[in-house]
Amino acid sequence: MLTDIHAHLHTKDFDLDRDKVINKCEIVIVEAGVDLESDLKVLELSRKYSNILPAIGFHPEYIEKSEEVEKILKLLDQAKAISEVGLDYYWIKDQNLKKKEIEILKIFLEEGEKRKLPIIIHSRGGNKDLINLLPSYKIKFVLHAYEGSTKDAQKFIDMGGYISIPPILLRDKNRQEIVKCVPLESIVTETDSPFMGYEKNQRNEPCNVSFTIKKISEIKKIEEKEIEKKIEENFKKII
Repeated sequence: MLTDIHAHLHTKDFDLDRDKVINKCEIVIVEAGVDLESDLKVLELSRKYSNILPAIGFHPEYIEKSEEVEKILKLLDQAKAISEVGLDYYWIKDQNLKKKEIEILKIFLEEGEKRKLPIIIHSRGGNKDLINLLPSYKIKFVLHAYEGSTKDAQKFIDMGGYISIPPILLRDKNRQEIVKCVPLESIVTETDSPFMGYEKNQRNEPCNVSFTIKKISEIKKIEEKEIEKKIEENFKKII
């Protein structure tokens, strides 16, 4: 079975054909919220579709709306994972806001540990701080749409983490190198739908993880069916 450990199907990009997209192939999808409004939509989708697992979170790009976090935490009882949370130093440049990002992330890491919920982490420019933070928590975690160095990837794997690969792999040389270096036992697939597609400026969707699997197969010289089976096993170890 295909697995998409990180998608945003609640967005307006899918308003015209959401049902068709979700049921297009046999797949389990972790649907991630980014703020209070989207978290509520995630829960609504998970109640409607049996193949959608709800992930509740607060995206670091929304750090100026951090007053929402208290209400978001109350939704975690209904979640199968915590996401999307993390650090973003690409869009957020203000030092005080960066410190606030770390404070908020710590709250979610604590909740993940306490509730035994896996955490799917956004990191854009924040790997150094993440590498310092994560060892303090006993959690299952995934680096969503990982774009860092192979050296940092290995550090996350050594902590027990997983590296998530989106379909942009087909046109991203850095991620191809990451897949080459990272053991299959530490890889999961995602789409980040509607983003991170294999074709530029085209809407991404969950079933496109099949293209990721095909490319991983090509890079690692392992049969596609074996790749799909192992990634499903990894997924089940996390969620």
